[in-house]
Amino acid sequence: MNDGICGGSIMALYDGFISYSHTKDKPIAAALQSAVQKLGKPWYVRRALRLFRDDTSLSATPHLWPTIEQALGQSRYFLLLASPEAAASKWVNKEVTYWLEHNSAETLLIGLTDGELSWDEAAGDFASRGTNPLPPALAKAFPSEPKWVDLCSYRGGADKRDAKFTELAADFAAAMRGVPKEDLLSQEVRQQRRALRLAVGAAAALFLLMIAAAAAGFLAYRAQQEALRNFMLAKQAADSLVIDIAQ
Repeated sequence: MNDGICGGSIMALYDGFISYSHTKDKPIAAALQSAVQKLGKPWYVRRALRLFRDDTSLSATPHLWPTIEQALGQSRYFLLLASPEAAASKWVNKEVTYWLEHNSAETLLIGLTDGELSWDEAAGDFASRGTNPLPPALAKAFPSEPKWVDLCSYRGGADKRDAKFTELAADFAAAMRGVPKEDLLSQEVRQQRRALRLAVGAAAALFLLMIAAAAAGFLAYRAQQEALRNFMLAKQAADSLVIDIAQ
């Protein structure tokens, strides 16, 4: 991944903007957003990164474009989920066009969900063959072959516990955070171990509290039984005294 930063976006509201086909790529878009946002985050924060993902169909509600445009202007990176459906979407192409007009192509990250990507060295562009997964706005957009991530196996969604998917998501997260991928994955492992230790500690504390509560309950029960026994002995003594006095 390339480590570019959008000009004038130092105080950006979003670390990344996800552009994708709403008809085919909602599951992978949601899974990727969750994975990228949480990778390497400390247990006490909600997320390490913030990504914008529109979950409505712009073809049905075109009046949302001003909102999308604002989100694009407030993002540091553009994450394109490339597929034939995305390439055919006029809204995806519109988002890509806007991005390239205001930012460097180095800040555009590609995740392939369907189709084929092949770089043509002679043409200095991705080859147009078969089902092209890239929108027209990306033609001749890159000075050299950019790194892209193959997400085709996860187009239908992904389990957050899938180690391979986490590694793929780390490509995007590392670029957005400006850290080596290996360091980010190591940090994720440390955070998971820390969270596990905290969970084990909390479970152990809860178990001890349960033991203490059970012991306290048992002692209270014993005290109650002892008090009842003493009461019965006292009652018997009193009854015997009354009988003696009566006699």
